[in-house]
Amino acid sequence: MYRERRQEEARKTRLFTTLMVIAVFLIAGAVLLFNRNGFIAITEIKEEVDSLHRENIALDQEIDSLNNIILQLQTDSTYMEKRVREILGWGREGELIIRFTEPEN
Repeated sequence: MYRERRQEEARKTRLFTTLMVIAVFLIAGAVLLFNRNGFIAITEIKEEVDSLHRENIALDQEIDSLNNIILQLQTDSTYMEKRVREILGWGREGELIIRFTEPEN
């Protein structure tokens, strides 16, 4: 009888210990996943950093393109004349300029 009781207590103790270990791991996992510095937050921050990096690259390319246009406008009079004529809608003698306008409704 005593032996059976002792075995039952040992089994209950093992069950309680197992449940406590599982609970500790579940709580630790939840904290690691969902807290402010958890894996989910870190993943979101990394995605935002990658997005900003891609945007930065696109802006750098646009800056390079605009710098090339500035350089051409400063050094190439033919290019400058072409751009002015495009903007103002002017043409050289002998050129045919076609303007497309939208009809008024």
